[in-house]
Amino acid sequence: MLLISTAQQSRVAAQQAGALAVLNNQTITLNDLDPRVRALADSLDGEIKAARTSMLNEAIDSVLFALEARKRGLTVNRLLALEVSRRVTDPSPSEVEAIYIANRTQFGVSDLNAARPQIVAYLRQESERKLIADFSARLRKRYPVVMRADINSPNLAPNTVLAVVGGQSLPASAFTERLKPVIYNLRYNVYQAIKSSVEQMIYSLLILDEARRRGVEPEYIIRTEVTEKLLPPTEEEVERFYESKKASINIDLASARQQIIDYLEQQRREGLERTLGEKLKANANVKILLEEPEPPALNVSTDDDPSRGAPNAPVTLVVFSDFQCPSCGANHPMIEEMVDSYGNQVRLVYRDFPLEMHENARKAAEAANAAYAQGKYFEYADVLFRNQRALDVASLKKYATEVGLNRKRFDAALDSGAYAAEVDHDIADGEMYGITGTPTVFVNGVRVNNLSAETLRAAIERELAKKKKR
Repeated sequence: MLLISTAQQSRVAAQQAGALAVLNNQTITLNDLDPRVRALADSLDGEIKAARTSMLNEAIDSVLFALEARKRGLTVNRLLALEVSRRVTDPSPSEVEAIYIANRTQFGVSDLNAARPQIVAYLRQESERKLIADFSARLRKRYPVVMRADINSPNLAPNTVLAVVGGQSLPASAFTERLKPVIYNLRYNVYQAIKSSVEQMIYSLLILDEARRRGVEPEYIIRTEVTEKLLPPTEEEVERFYESKKASINIDLASARQQIIDYLEQQRREGLERTLGEKLKANANVKILLEEPEPPALNVSTDDDPSRGAPNAPVTLVVFSDFQCPSCGANHPMIEEMVDSYGNQVRLVYRDFPLEMHENARKAAEAANAAYAQGKYFEYADVLFRNQRALDVASLKKYATEVGLNRKRFDAALDSGAYAAEVDHDIADGEMYGITGTPTVFVNGVRVNNLSAETLRAAIERELAKKKKR
């Protein structure tokens, strides 16, 4: 017989009843949350089914493109360049401005000019998706596509043929690994939304309880504990923030000042609210029952990419990075120091994932691969991360001289695009692993969420403990 404590029995019973949290014997369920969060949770199954269907359609498109390329005597890349890439046009200024206005809060301290590259990249991607869909529709009339099984059917056998495209079968087994990160990302996003809503509800209920205890209005608690303690940032703090984020803000201080002030004040308000919430929690009985989805362990390839550490180290840390990404630059020293602190227990591997919004990132990745070919990847990468605002081709060549590379060999590789295919390969792998942003770090195939020194160390320690237990 399995014996569990009374507390455990209460927890299990609460979870079975759909409880997400318990505050002073008051149960919080999904029905108590914001209707938008409930709708998001209710749509999860549909989103997962749509993701499976979308992945199958993408696989069908890949076969169709290969068949058409073979028929025309072209490579697939050349075919897509002719039918898609060359037909994508830049959006008009009014289209860019409309997107900026509609999503203003998401751009933080960035003004329209600073946000323009990101918006242009987004709109070009949308245009590219439409052109691909149109091209696929034309090819489906030219080549036979026979659907054999529903990819959303439960308990599909691995050898089940989902579709036959031009005589080529697509078995269910081809999608098993690729679907894992996609489904996990969908579940994790819903989890984050529910968790945030639960925490906000607990905070509000704690304020109400405290107000009743003191015999005052809830607004009084907020005013005395938050609003009156909220001091405006000093000019020195504004300037310090601007200098630390200058590369991503991309406008002068005078233009960014008010946005920076608003941002810093919001951060301080959230900090005061957290402090108040923690103080109130200390005198309350709070139990969070919501469980974070377990990230899948993927077979993340280390390919032939730059690495440090023993090949047989018990822990392999794979970083997908972008040399123009500010967050990548900020986390690079932390990752390096973390790996060094574990000696031969951790192997570090870097792979490329330049984002569309960063115009110099792809060429910088090619340059780093050219440096790797001469045995100086990490020295060169350090220079790139320190100079994220100057990654044009001329600067990339200058840095090659600084780290002692053979310039003739380096320049020839960079100018000819010798490592473009290597970068494309890393991007394709990254997309298969569900990567949408950088830096993305995997520890023994398990993705590290909310990357920080603490979360990274915890992930490494967890894997080391597993190895020791085995």
